[in-house]
Amino acid sequence: MLLFMINVAQNITNILSDYENNHFTSEHVLDWVSQFNAPDQGFVLEELQNIFQKTYYSKAKCAQILKLYIEQWIKVFKYPDVPTFIAETVFLKLQPDHKSQCELLNLLDEILVKFYNCNLGSSGLVAKQYIYLDDVLSTGQTIGRNFNEWFNLSNEFDKTKTNFHYLKDKQIKIHVCLLCGHSWGIYNTKYGLIKNIGIEVEAILHIQAYYIIENNIKQYNPKLNNMIPVDNQDPVIHEYLNSLKAVSKSEHAFRLSTQPHEENLFSSTVARNRLEILFLTKGIEILSRVGELRVEQIRPLGYTVKSHKTFGLGTLFFTYRNIPNNSPIVFWWGNNNWRPLFVLKNRGVR
Repeated sequence: MLLFMINVAQNITNILSDYENNHFTSEHVLDWVSQFNAPDQGFVLEELQNIFQKTYYSKAKCAQILKLYIEQWIKVFKYPDVPTFIAETVFLKLQPDHKSQCELLNLLDEILVKFYNCNLGSSGLVAKQYIYLDDVLSTGQTIGRNFNEWFNLSNEFDKTKTNFHYLKDKQIKIHVCLLCGHSWGIYNTKYGLIKNIGIEVEAILHIQAYYIIENNIKQYNPKLNNMIPVDNQDPVIHEYLNSLKAVSKSEHAFRLSTQPHEENLFSSTVARNRLEILFLTKGIEILSRVGELRVEQIRPLGYTVKSHKTFGLGTLFFTYRNIPNNSPIVFWWGNNNWRPLFVLKNRGVR
C-alpha cells in the first residue's frame, strides 16, 4: 500500500509540477493526505489523480486555450489577420494588477508577439468589440461588480456617454472569455446585470468558457462536475447546515442520488459519494477549530454567496497560477492545524 501511495503521489506531483505558489513533491502530497484517516488516504490520492488529470490546467494548456480564442475571434469577427483585429478591439482591464485578469492579458500578449507579430500595446485604436478575459467565473460576483461599475463610467471614445449607452447606441458587444465558468454563476451574472443596468445588457454581453462546470442542480440533466453531496443523514452535516445564518437556496445544498445521470468527472458514482462526504466532513472539522468565522462566505466545500444555505461551490478546477477559493477548503486552508495541498496566491489580498 505504501509503495502504491508513493507512486500515485508522484503522479500527482508530475501533473501539478508547474503550480506557481508552492513546490510540489511526492513528500508534500503524502504529508497532506496523511491528515485524513489511514483507510481513506490511498483512495483520496487515487481519485484526485483522476480528477487533476482532467481539471488541472498547466501554463502550456492555458496558452493553448488563449491561442484557440484568438483563432476563434478572427473567424467570428471576420478579420483577415490578427494585427488588424487587435487594433480594433478593446481588451478590458477591470481587475487589480495582482488578480488573474492582468496575468492572462500578459500571457495573451506573449502569444501575440510570438505567433502573430503584434501586441496588446496596439490594441483598442478603435472599438469595434470589447473583450474581458478571466480565468474562472464562480459565483459571478466579481464580474458583476466589475461591470456594474464600468457600465456607468464615461466611455473613452465619447465622454458624453456612459459605457453602457455607448455600446448600446453603437451596437457593440462585450465578449467575456473564460478558462472556466460555472453555469449557475453565468446565469446569475446576466440576471444581476439585467436587473441593475437594463434588459439591453442581454444583447451586449456574451459569456463563454472553455470549460463549463454545470453546477445548477435545477437545470435539465446537469453534469454536476463539481462537489455537491448526497444527503446521507449524517447528524454532524445537518448540524453544520442548520447553524448557518444563510437562508436562501437551501434546495441546492444536496443533489439527488440519481444526479448526475452520467458520471464524467469522478472515477465512479461510488467514488464521488465517498470523496464528497470525506471532503465535506473534514472541512466541517477544520472550520469547527476556527471559533467565530468572520467571513460568512467560507464553507467546507469552498466560498459561495453569503446568503446561500449550502456547503460551498465545490469547484474542482485548478490552474498553474492559482486555485479558486471556491474549491473545497481541504485543498487550500492553511491554519487551525491544517496543512494545505495548494498555497493560494495573494491570500487575503483583495
